[in-house]
Amino acid sequence: MPVERVIIKQGMKRTSLEAFLEKELERAGYGGVEIKRVPMGTRIALYVERPGIVIGRKGRSIKDLTDVLEKEYGIEHPQVEVVEIKTPELSAPVMAKRLAFMLERGINFRRAGHIILRRIMHAGARGAEIVISGKISGERHRSDRFYDGYLKKAGEPALKLVSYGFAVAKLKPGVLGVKVRIMPPGVRLPDEIKFKEEKAEPKPAEAKPAEPAPLAEEVTEEIAAEAPEEKPEEAAVKEPEEAGGQELAEGEEKSGDTQSG
Repeated sequence: MPVERVIIKQGMKRTSLEAFLEKELERAGYGGVEIKRVPMGTRIALYVERPGIVIGRKGRSIKDLTDVLEKEYGIEHPQVEVVEIKTPELSAPVMAKRLAFMLERGINFRRAGHIILRRIMHAGARGAEIVISGKISGERHRSDRFYDGYLKKAGEPALKLVSYGFAVAKLKPGVLGVKVRIMPPGVRLPDEIKFKEEKAEPKPAEAKPAEPAPLAEEVTEEIAAEAPEEKPEEAAVKEPEEAGGQELAEGEEKSGDTQSG
């Protein structure tokens, strides 16, 4: 089978699966599905507002859903995981269905569009866009757009970072299509660049050379260490001897002065 036919077949299979899940889990607040191949089989993550409805009493509902996915859609060893949507206002499929429900109840499309847009932005979204198309006023088909904030609409960021939802509102004049795009908070775009500040490394402290001690102090310290310690008795004996020697010297000086005169 050519590669093109394989790709088309996989796309049709994915579209029919999403349509089945959207119809089957409408009461649970279906918000999308994520399918990923794992070594043990196929992991299917269902994003819903009310997980209890999907799981059912004693897990019967989720078991029946697993059997249908394996038999009718040919998914090998499906491992169904139910994930609760903590902030429904940031899920585009959920908000698109809420807007379609408001239109079916008879609320004016402008009022309903502004209410949904306000709820989305109050939830912290970076940007949002709502497009309502069909016979919204009169017999001719036209579109009306509500938007706020910053939103990527082209390229890879628009495909991977923006949540997209579509719903249909069935009215007496005809069918209205509702498209919702939401850019959630905390999304990092490729053109957003942050520069890291380099931290200055502390320089190692330079060791100062030791200052040499003065030579005179070293000599006096060595002499004091080598000199023998004098006892207190010897010191007392030397003091009177020194005093007597000084008196004799003074007497000799006086006698020499008198002779000269």
